[in-house]
Amino acid sequence: MPGIMFVRDLVNRGVMNDEGEKLGRINTIAVNMESGHIAYAVLSFGAFPNRTKLFAVPWELLTFSPHDRRFILNVPRKILQFGLGFDTIAELSAKPSFLWLADVYEYYSDKPDWEHKRQEQTDRDVEEANRRRSEITAAQASSAEK
Repeated sequence: MPGIMFVRDLVNRGVMNDEGEKLGRINTIAVNMESGHIAYAVLSFGAFPNRTKLFAVPWELLTFSPHDRRFILNVPRKILQFGLGFDTIAELSAKPSFLWLADVYEYYSDKPDWEHKRQEQTDRDVEEANRRRSEITAAQASSAEK
């Protein structure tokens, strides 16, 4: 797989799921200007322009298949078919921050990067607290034996 591709080569690429169902095309790609990372891709879902729904798909959930030259999104077609999409790009871009993306990640049954980092920190904190508790318990047992 190519390590770097131009955005113009990614837009209008087809998207399918792991079942081989066509889900639509990448309409555009949104960049978080604060971090410089791709925030999400806009998936255009539907057969006709007047019936097309737009979905903000977290970039991490898309996999590019160089063989098929399209993206893979492991989401059943029904989720998009019956899901709440946007009618226009303007509706997507009207969001004042990227905090709303947490809802998008939750919708696709994944956690955003910042949630993974928060969970990792929580796990480290719990591990450290358990280590300290063990040390204190061992020290108390040692002093009780004397």
